[in-house]
Amino acid sequence: MRLFLVALAIGSCAGAAPLLAQGPSYPPDMVPLDKRQGIMERRNAVLAEDAEAAEELAAQRRPPRIWGRAEFLLWWIRPANFPPLVTTGPFTDRLPGALGLPDTRVLFGERGIDFQHRTGGRFTFGTWVDDGQDWGIEASYFFLSGRSLGEAFSSPGAPVLATPFFNVGTNAQDSSLITFPGILHGQVAVRAPSFMQGADLNLIPVLHRDESWHMEGLVGFRYLNLQEGLHIQSTSVVTLAPQFQGMGIPFVDNTIQVSDRFDTSNHFFGGQLGARVEFKRKRWTLDVTGKVALGVNHEVVAISGTTKIDTQPVIAADAGLLAVSSNSGRFTQNSFAVVPEAAFTLKFQVTENIRLFAGYSFLYWSRVARPGDQVDQNVNPNLVPTSATFGTAGGPQRPAYLSRGGDFFAHGGNFGLEFRY
Repeated sequence: MRLFLVALAIGSCAGAAPLLAQGPSYPPDMVPLDKRQGIMERRNAVLAEDAEAAEELAAQRRPPRIWGRAEFLLWWIRPANFPPLVTTGPFTDRLPGALGLPDTRVLFGERGIDFQHRTGGRFTFGTWVDDGQDWGIEASYFFLSGRSLGEAFSSPGAPVLATPFFNVGTNAQDSSLITFPGILHGQVAVRAPSFMQGADLNLIPVLHRDESWHMEGLVGFRYLNLQEGLHIQSTSVVTLAPQFQGMGIPFVDNTIQVSDRFDTSNHFFGGQLGARVEFKRKRWTLDVTGKVALGVNHEVVAISGTTKIDTQPVIAADAGLLAVSSNSGRFTQNSFAVVPEAAFTLKFQVTENIRLFAGYSFLYWSRVARPGDQVDQNVNPNLVPTSATFGTAGGPQRPAYLSRGGDFFAHGGNFGLEFRY
């Protein structure tokens, strides 16, 4: 019996030890204020960390809201058509270099002049304007770097160099000599500069969206600008060989400089409609875009000519050969035009925010004024400073301003980088 009581006492002491180690216990409504504040602070801190983590996760899953693209362009434009501007032929012909003679050969003109490839750039920026990303806005600008093509020809006299024209006075083909054996030596240069740029601004309504494909509409404004020129510059020095002396040839030992300039500038302004469809598969996206703009093409044509002869006093006239008083000036005209464009682009997702892409674009312009189309080769010699009949009254006002226009296209590849955030 005594042993049992001892064991019971020892067990009671052992069972009471943990209770003493836990410290005092309080009912829930009796917890001290300082302990309750600590518990609440720890709980709020945990909730704040959870909310921040949830927000970061949501931000990672949220679709990009803004985007930008930078592209390198390698394009070609439609070749320019120029009439025959520099010819050669036997000096024994009655009118060396005149068109229609069997041995006359065209050195420049008569066929399309290929501007070859053109480099440039295009820059695009866009953003969604609503949280649901159902409406966006996008702006784009592109340019094709300026390029000047042409040829230069020089001769000590032989071979003959000439500029052909149709003489309305004699009603026959004729030529203006630049070089001729024993009388004239010199050179002629033809240059054709060209520059193109454009921009558009579009509102983007989303028409369809799912995991495999995405379709957007395009509604906005388009601007295009094409600037081109045709510049013809000839220099002839009159130096007579003994057999030609005493024949009454004018301007002996003088230099004759003749310049004809035809410059055109086209500005298109129009409203635009279109659509863009994206087909997605893993990291790859095929982007197909089609749009058409309807509007006004504002054409500006500037024609001018000069002739300078270093006599004493100097002879200077505001007329050349193909640009004289009858067609010189600045002419403007507004015409209706249509500008459709189609583009195909293949994109590869490099990172979550960056895509590389390559594609092809084709742009058509239904009405432009180009410099070669403004050249009128029907010439009244009475209006040409180097003609023996210059200043004589009579004859038609030719050459004339023709106001010709035609279609135009530009196309090529594009390579670039797209950033979305």
